[in-house]
Amino acid sequence: MRELKQEAPYAAMVMLGFALVGYFFFTGLYCSDDTRYLIGAIKVAVGEPISVASLAERRAMFLLPGAMLYRPDASLEWMIVPYALLFIVLGLAGYLAARQFLGRWAAIAGMALAAAQPVFFLYAGAMLPDLSSTLFLIVGLLYLCRWVHQVVPSTEGAQRDSRGAAFLLGLSMALAFTIKESGLVLMPVVAAVMILAGAKAGWGRFLRDVALAAAGFLLLLGLEALLFKAVAGQWYSSVGSLLVPHDLAGFADSQGHGVIDRLKTLKMVLGGYTTLLCVLAGLSTLQLFASWLRGRMSWAQALTWLALVGFWLWPLLYFTFGSASLKSYLLPVMQQRYYAPSIIPAAILVAHLGAVVIRQGRLLMPAWIPVATMGLCLLVLLSAPYRQRHERGLIYDAPAKEAFRQAERDMRRRYPGIPFHDVHSGSSTDQNRCRALLMPVRDDGSNRLMTAIHSGADLRGDDFGYQPPVVGKLPILVAGNGAYMDDPKAFPWVAAVQSGVASGQMKLTLVGRYGLLSPRALRGKSWLPRTVAGEQADVLAPTPSAEEAARPTTPQQVEVYLVEAVQRR
Repeated sequence: MRELKQEAPYAAMVMLGFALVGYFFFTGLYCSDDTRYLIGAIKVAVGEPISVASLAERRAMFLLPGAMLYRPDASLEWMIVPYALLFIVLGLAGYLAARQFLGRWAAIAGMALAAAQPVFFLYAGAMLPDLSSTLFLIVGLLYLCRWVHQVVPSTEGAQRDSRGAAFLLGLSMALAFTIKESGLVLMPVVAAVMILAGAKAGWGRFLRDVALAAAGFLLLLGLEALLFKAVAGQWYSSVGSLLVPHDLAGFADSQGHGVIDRLKTLKMVLGGYTTLLCVLAGLSTLQLFASWLRGRMSWAQALTWLALVGFWLWPLLYFTFGSASLKSYLLPVMQQRYYAPSIIPAAILVAHLGAVVIRQGRLLMPAWIPVATMGLCLLVLLSAPYRQRHERGLIYDAPAKEAFRQAERDMRRRYPGIPFHDVHSGSSTDQNRCRALLMPVRDDGSNRLMTAIHSGADLRGDDFGYQPPVVGKLPILVAGNGAYMDDPKAFPWVAAVQSGVASGQMKLTLVGRYGLLSPRALRGKSWLPRTVAGEQADVLAPTPSAEEAARPTTPQQVEVYLVEAVQRR
């Protein structure tokens, strides 16, 4: 208890730092994968069976926090707040794991490095399973280290009770796995460390603790199966998701097949800051290896450092050169957020390297030189959130959300009383889902979101409760993503409108084109999360001129047309 009280102020500092990052970079709805997760969470909340055929919905454990905050009359972005809170807890778990290796201030520095990585801060306020799964992987690392120290004899030859740590290790690794199946990638690291520790602890105790870890893992899988029975109406497990093929060969082809090509793509995906962090973590790993060769580590210390290096290096290698399929070798797709499990271990290694450089450098040169050198590296790595502040709240298709919200608000202000009708459009089914989530209730009072969920139309995406504009009831405002009005083949209802215009019965006017909010509109609101600032910003989007209307429209922009009947005299 005394140790807990001593750690509390430092842990609170780390959590406050992660809270500030999560607040400032809160994205909310980003109109991509999260649309499917949100619909799954809504189904859980309203008692509608989820579909295990959907990759998003069969991550039922991940859906639970969002489902608990669903309210029909509240903004759906409140459902994303629990995942931002889990990001704060991730900071706490990382600090506790860092304290297994570092002093308090070095551990705080390591967590500052982690929070300042784009892999973390850009996705801190979004409904993505990667950071939530990473939280429980780091908890697993923490209990793995504690278990090693408990089973490997110390210098006094004493061993401590390790049963609790073994059980919680299995439980946390299973929870990470049920949130995102790729969490299983780290199981070989856990197994290797436990086997090496068991060689010193005695095989009887080792087998007992392995059985307890397996019991924790299987208990969680059993609870997950019960959850699926309750929310999907059938027995299911994330183990089944491992057997579902993911044909992503096209993406892998674009990222290269050779080692050099994959490493170049990795550097681009991670970005300069995280690449530098990983290079420094590699140097720290080499220093640790040299220290072990010189006999400066106990067996317990060597195994815990091995666990840390494995939790950093193995995901980095596997998500670059491993296989996305269990049935055949299939190169994985590299995305920045997939490497989230490596960030905290890498940050701890870099903090350790900094401490070593400062300690050893003082013996060879004036103390200020190594301190200034490592301080400069720290400042460079910590500058990422400031340098990339313009990207906050804009991951994936979040700009499409911002554009649609502007369009709806501006049209209701400029054309009160005229029905606002968003239509099937855009470059992805996720954009259709996104607009339905942003405006679930039509102007006639019907809830198209719940209608689509109850009918199963949500699973088809293209048919997400959308209805063609009723051209007999004019005037109307139609809104959608991209240049939909120029594509009657993709959107058949457009042909009817174009025919009416050609025959002189209708008049079609582009009355608004919306994209990202201008810096002027966001002035004075920089302290707010972008999604909140956008709700409070004044929309400045007059009717486009002929020159502006002729410019190409991007899929993330929203165009609004006024369709009117032509009065014949």
